[in-house]
Amino acid sequence: MNKLYEIHTKVGFECSRLIVHYLSFFISDYKRSWAVMVVSTGRKMRRNLVVTVVVAVNVLFFFSMSYQGIGMFARRAQQAKYAQQDEHRIDVESGKTRESTPLPTQTVTTMSPVVRRKIQIIKEDLNFSSLTSDAYYPGKMVGKYIMLNPDLCRDADKIDIIIIVHTAPANLEKRQRIRDSFAKKANFLPFQVRVAFLLGLTSNKTLERVLWSEHTKYNDTVMGNFKDDYHNLTLKGVMGFRWISEHCANSRFVLKIDDDVLINMYKLLYSFLNHMNGKRKSIFCNLWHKNTMRIMRSGKWRVAPHVFSHKQTFPYDYCSGFVVIMTSDLMRPLYEAAQTTPFFWIDDVYLFGMLPSVVGGVTYYNYALNKNMTLRAKIARNCIMHKGPRCPIFATFIYNNSYWRYWKRITEVYRPTSEPWNFENKIVM
Repeated sequence: MNKLYEIHTKVGFECSRLIVHYLSFFISDYKRSWAVMVVSTGRKMRRNLVVTVVVAVNVLFFFSMSYQGIGMFARRAQQAKYAQQDEHRIDVESGKTRESTPLPTQTVTTMSPVVRRKIQIIKEDLNFSSLTSDAYYPGKMVGKYIMLNPDLCRDADKIDIIIIVHTAPANLEKRQRIRDSFAKKANFLPFQVRVAFLLGLTSNKTLERVLWSEHTKYNDTVMGNFKDDYHNLTLKGVMGFRWISEHCANSRFVLKIDDDVLINMYKLLYSFLNHMNGKRKSIFCNLWHKNTMRIMRSGKWRVAPHVFSHKQTFPYDYCSGFVVIMTSDLMRPLYEAAQTTPFFWIDDVYLFGMLPSVVGGVTYYNYALNKNMTLRAKIARNCIMHKGPRCPIFATFIYNNSYWRYWKRITEVYRPTSEPWNFENKIVM
């Protein structure tokens, strides 16, 4: 505003100087003879017209600049007001005030040519230009949190493993048994283990009330503002990446599982953690190499004909999503990549194939099915019965009626007495 004032002052001074100059000239000219005045009348009229035009233009310029200056001042004042209001947010779920954290944004102009080319290829594979209502980016569509505990990972300086569980709203019993078994932090001290259950919205009002009661009691559920649906698992996974990057950045490793999986956390912590330590931008999972997994055109994992229309197999390395371990330094890059990588509904391919491809520099370690993991609980149970702590399987898909029988066998091997498990008496194989 001071700069505008200086400009206005200079303009006014120049206008006044011109007016005085031409008036003095006109008065001195009046003393000349009448004949000369008659001859020069036309010339003076033209000069007076020039003066009038100059004064009018400067007056209009003065008022225009004043109007713009006032408008600019008002806009800046309004922006300052909004910035002050957004300085703190209230978590409705916890009732606590916390500093607002701006969401990371990756724009096309900030991406390298290599990344832009990768995304362009993905868009072509997904036939992105033909999409309508499905044409969106998961990183921008997960919306606000409906439920969360921002302090879940803040009671320790370092979290060794944060478990994020993809679970359906109605699966209360599955969540409870996870809390009472391999996600119970008191079982694995001095290692720090935490768990967060990822949910979407439900239209069942009775179930919604039950979920709020569960959240109040355990404070370990994270609900996003999207429908909880099998075809929205991609959104659920991206929300998990975002939540960890914002609220659990002090974790070393992220273990993503489905809620029908049982983890031998003793084996994972005391054996596999030694292999994972020191790794960066790494994913440990049952790995499907690119161009080996067939794209299904029918059935449960049906891909529409116009998507990957010129391909028979998925052109990415990706993981079986029921058990995936990641180094935590990948969480923010994966979430940022989801803001520019278009939606694909098969979450295993999108979360652990497309996004790591866009991020670049990600190393996969193959923890193979029927060696380190299995889809058959009987194989896992027989393995630990015959090999004890030497059994290499640390994760299995499991049915409800087998869960506690298998967990009991694990605790008998790794905690043969009623004494608390501790670092000194650990069994490492």
